[in-house]
Parts: sequence; structure tokens; C-alpha cells
Amino acid sequence: MSKIAIIGNYPPRQCGIATFTKDLNDGFKEIGVSTAVVAMNDGLNRYDYSDDVVFEIEQNVLSSYIHAAQFLNTNAFDAVILQHEFGIFGGDDGIHIIQLLMRLRIPVLTTFHTVIDNPTKNQHKVVTEIARFSRKLVSISKKGIELLCDVYGLPNDKCIHIHHGVHQIAPINISGLRKKLGVENKKVLLTFGLLSRNKSIEVVINALPEVVKKHPDTVYIVLGATHPHVMKQEGEDYRLNLIRLVSKLKLEKNVIFINRFVSNEELFSFLALCDIYVIPYLGEKQISSGTLIYTMGATKPIISTPFWYAQEMLADDRGLLFDFMNSSQLSDLINNLLDDEEKCRTISQNAFELARTCYWPLISRQYYERVDSLIEEEGAESLTSVAEVIEPNFILPPLRLDHLRGLTDYTGILQHAKYNVPDRNHGYCTDDNTRALLLSVILENEVQDMDEVNRLSGIYLSFIDHAYNPANGKFRNFMNYQREWLDEEGSEDTTGRAAWALGYTVSNSHVANFQHHANHLFEKMLPSLDNLTHPRALAYAVIGLVYYAKTHGTSEVVEKVKYCAGKLHARFEHIAGEWQWFDEKVSYANSRIPQAMIQAGMFLNNDTWTQRGLKILNWLITHQFHHGIFSPVGNMGWFTPQGKTQFDQQPLEANGMIDACLQAEKFIKNGSYADYALKAFYWFTGDNDCARPLYDFSTGGCRDGLHKDGVNLNQGAESTISWLLSFLSVSFYLRNKNNTPS
Repeated sequence: MSKIAIIGNYPPRQCGIATFTKDLNDGFKEIGVSTAVVAMNDGLNRYDYSDDVVFEIEQNVLSSYIHAAQFLNTNAFDAVILQHEFGIFGGDDGIHIIQLLMRLRIPVLTTFHTVIDNPTKNQHKVVTEIARFSRKLVSISKKGIELLCDVYGLPNDKCIHIHHGVHQIAPINISGLRKKLGVENKKVLLTFGLLSRNKSIEVVINALPEVVKKHPDTVYIVLGATHPHVMKQEGEDYRLNLIRLVSKLKLEKNVIFINRFVSNEELFSFLALCDIYVIPYLGEKQISSGTLIYTMGATKPIISTPFWYAQEMLADDRGLLFDFMNSSQLSDLINNLLDDEEKCRTISQNAFELARTCYWPLISRQYYERVDSLIEEEGAESLTSVAEVIEPNFILPPLRLDHLRGLTDYTGILQHAKYNVPDRNHGYCTDDNTRALLLSVILENEVQDMDEVNRLSGIYLSFIDHAYNPANGKFRNFMNYQREWLDEEGSEDTTGRAAWALGYTVSNSHVANFQHHANHLFEKMLPSLDNLTHPRALAYAVIGLVYYAKTHGTSEVVEKVKYCAGKLHARFEHIAGEWQWFDEKVSYANSRIPQAMIQAGMFLNNDTWTQRGLKILNWLITHQFHHGIFSPVGNMGWFTPQGKTQFDQQPLEANGMIDACLQAEKFIKNGSYADYALKAFYWFTGDNDCARPLYDFSTGGCRDGLHKDGVNLNQGAESTISWLLSFLSVSFYLRNKNNTPS
């Protein structure tokens, strides 16, 4: 008998995938199959799992997926069954799961609980990559198979239809429950599930007045807690709106809210209690519903909106359908069923005849037979769907935010540190808080503790908001520890950096309130970008504008990109000869200029800007890499036609070179610029002119600079943020490189 690992959410986590995974696992046990569960954690809670769970994956920690693959490969598992839903895995559209799949050396069968009919480019990539590393794909509905083939171009013979399982429900005495709920001798309508706006419970409530007129003894029970992720974003706002609607319609005696997550046993009691089960979901694009088939198994009549799964399962007189958001039509159907007991019995029995073929042991048996055949095939021939994964020679250290947190107080991030101890004497600056905001928004997809990341983002965004000076429309920069501003406006660089951080936040933050706040500030500071003259400040602003334009691509914003990028390009347009710089001195953050040109050129399909950016970047590379080691312009004298100062090398130079080279790599796509980016990254870890690491593995901070006699041991904000941003940029490149189809 084979040993199977199931990857998915698992109780006590409260969601449909967790319930499905447990039911599938229990079904395997009933038929004697040896299993173990790899559980997905969500960053919201720590879960007290049963002994079935042998490994936990932290949703937003990429290394956790890699460690899970190593665990599965080395613990005598014969196959893996993956439960897929975009939202349960980390990275954009759950792309982190690819890093696990591509490393597995055992066959994989994937169950798709959602199949999107109009995917984004990245969603399409995620699905096709999962398919590439899976031997078979299961869809709970036939519609899902149709979409996998037609939309994603997957072969039909790779796709399997296996129904959602259902429990065999023994007769239940519900008289006690009826009495406790006060619904004795009443007709009960029921909707069950984790509450969120897409459940459209208000449609049923709005239908009730017409039902109550004809059947005054009708009670509608809304059973289930608010979804944990909804609670995280908006609390109980939706439930309270529903309660207010009930009060407005004077239905207090006809609606019961039961605000908690219930076990299967409790759910079965409520199903036995109800007379009609109502599913008022908002949209059609759903290929599975556990509550629907559970109700079919309970032999209860169902009235549902025509989402895909309902259309399929309730066909052939197994249920009734009503149009989305149509309360009037729903009230008519409810009244008709309450008046027609024979009709209720007919559609309930028809539904049960299908459901009884889907009892969990039977469904688990179908999964096992498919997996067992894959194991036999794997024994006869090597796996062809597994990618060759070559881990980098340098293994990335764990992502550590200890020092970043230590530098951040309730006001903002402090500029400096003595060794790794925050130095209050120099206070704060907007420049560092804009860098920190950029970092914290990037971290939204990378860490498990989202509460902490959101706390940091709120602090940095608040600092930038306070830095804005409405008297002149610019950002102040320096604040002492007593929270007193030391200037009325910062440099042009401060304005440019603010545009970069705010534009990125608007485009990429998953927190709506951060997006709104950043957008408000961005719009206020937009006119000041016209006054920028220094190429470095223009470069920062262009990068931010491009990010912003990808989300708010109005003609005004696009014209602003053209204006600022055009002004930046003009500073280099007439340069000829060996010296490729706009000035007689190359100082700091130099690589941001070609990065911005390439990024703007790619965004607006302006090859002139892109090629100029590549030319400048090539010139900087020539003068800053020696014998395969990154040796940036030193602060002790800079770089002039007379020569380049070697020392007081700064971490922000390595960070800028990494980002510029990876931007160029997106255009060239041959690996050459990525090699330079990796060499610049190794500067942090000891591949530099002093052969000394600047990254402090013990604190998670970065030392402030490289001098002729060694390393500056202080770990300030600019240096630490430069390290963390570089770490993330390289991590993204390496994983996307591995995720790219061969």
C-alpha cells in the first residue's frame, strides 16, 4: 500500500479547503491508505493540528516551501495530492507553490478548487506551471476541465473529473435543536458558510417580506462566522449591515444569525432542521461548493443562483435556480416550494441519488486509484514533468527583520545606529522612511507576520504624510528625536524618493487603506515633479510614476512619465566620447538613472530611452566591476575623469546596481545582466575589495560601508534597507528564473 502526502489547509483552520483536506484524508483512512498532511499556515494564527499533520508550510515564507519539498522527498512518500486555491499560497497569485513542486521527485496530482476563465498573465502562468509539474489534474466540476483545456491549453487526457465528496448522514433527532432555536413548528430556510460579501445574504433577506406575507412562520438561519480574512480587512461591517437590513425590514423575528464556525456534526443537524437550503452567491465563476453537495446528501431541496457548479449539479430537476441578485424571483420560488411538498420531495430525492455516489470513501478511492496508477508509471519510467533545479552556489540566508524593527519606533525609522543599537542623536529623515515604506510593501508577499508588516507600513506612511508641507507642496526631510522638523523642504531627491515609494504603494500594496492614503499623497505632490531638475531625483520620480501609471494610467499620469523621463534623457542626449555622464562627477545612487530610463522606455515602448539607459549602465558596469567583483564608486572623492575613488563604498550602490541590472535583464533576457546583479549582491556577503561581509548574519542588519581598513560596523537604516531590498530583488529573480517554462 502506497503512502500519500496531502498538501492543503487543515483544521482547526476554518475554511472550505481545510474541511475538504480533512474529509479526503479521513476517506483514505477508511479504505486503509496510509497518509500524512502538509498543512498551509496563513500568518493569522498558530494552529493546534492533530497528529495527521507532519509538516507545516508558512504561506509567505519561500524557504518553507523548499524545506517542504526536501521533507517529502526524503520521507518515503510515494505521491503527493495538492489542494490548489490561489489565495492559500504566498507570492503573487500563490506562485510560491511552484518552488515546492519543481523540487519534488515523486508524482503529483493537483486538485483545482478554482479555475478562472479570464486569468491575468501571472495567474495563467501559475496554473500552467502547476500543470507542468503535476502528472494529473483534478477538477471537481466538468466546467473546470473545460476551462483548463480551452483557456489554459492543457491536454484533455491530463484532466480528471472527480466529484466533491459528501458524508453519509445518519438520522438525527433535531427536536432539541428546534426548541433551543425557537423554531418549533416553523419553516426554516438555511444558508451556511463563512460570511463575506460575495455570499450576497442580503438577497435572501430582501426576498423574505414576500415570503413572510404568505408564510408568516418562516425563519431564515444564517449559519457561520465571518471569514477570517474578511475580519482582518473590515471586521464585522458586512454582518452588521445585514442586521441593520433585517431591522429596517422589520424581520427580527424571522432571521437568526449564528456567528460561529460549526463542525460537520453541527452542520448536519442544521441541514436536517431546514426545509429549504438557499445559496445566493453573487457571481457565476465558482466550480465547487461543499455546502451544496452536503445539502444534496442531506436530501434537502436547494434554491441557488446559477453559478457554474450549481448549474451542473442541480440540472435534471435536482434543484431550482434563480437569477443573480433577483430577490423577487427568489421569493416566488421559496413560496412555491413551501406550498408544494411533492416538488420538495422530488428535487431532494433526485439530488440525493447523485450525492450518494459521492460518499467520501468512494471519492478517496477514486483519488487513490489515480495516484496508484501514477506511482506504477513512475516506477516504469522516470518522471518527465519534474524540472532540474540547480540551487545557487550561494544559498540565500533567512530573511530577518530584527534590526529593521529595532530601528523603527512609533515615529518612524531612525537614521543611524551605533553598531546595531539605534542612535537617537540623529533623529529621522523622510529619505529613509520612503525607502522603508517601499520595503514594507514589498514584504507583504514575503513574510508570515502580516500584522507586523502592516504596522511598519503604517508608521512609515504616517511619517511621510507628516513630512508633507502644504505651504510649499514639498516634503520636509530631517526631524530630530524630539519630533521637530529641521527644514521646510528636503532636497529634490526627497521629492523623487517620495514619488517612488508612494507610486509603488498605490500599485502594489494589498491593503486598501494604504493604497488610498498613498494615492492621496501622490496626487498632492504630483505637480512638484515638474520642478525637478537633477537627474537622480528625476530617476526616482520616473520609477514611481511608472509604477503608479500601471494602476492609474490616466493620460495625465502617462504624460507626466513622458515629461520626466524625457527631461532625464535630455541630460544625456548629446553626450559623446568616453565620458558618458551628465556631470564631471559621478557621485552616489548612480545606477538609478539607467534603471529609470530602461523602465520608462519599456513602459512606453520608447527604444531610444531604453538603449540610452543600457549604454549608461554598461559604462557604469565597466568602471565598477573588476575581476568579477563589484567595486562601486567610493564616497571619499567620487568618480571623475581623473579617476575613481575606491573606498567608503556604500550598500545603496550595490542595491542600485542590482535593481538596474535586473531591469536590464527584463529587456535583454539572456542572463548577462543578471550575472552582474548577482555579483553585486555577493558584495554584501564578502565578495568585495576587503573580502569582508557587510551583512550581519546575527542581527539581520547591514554595516554602513566598506573602507580601506575594513568595515564600518555601524548598522544604519539606509544600509539595512539596502540589504533587505537587494535580498528581495535577488530572491524574486532566482525564483522567477526557475519558474520560467523551458
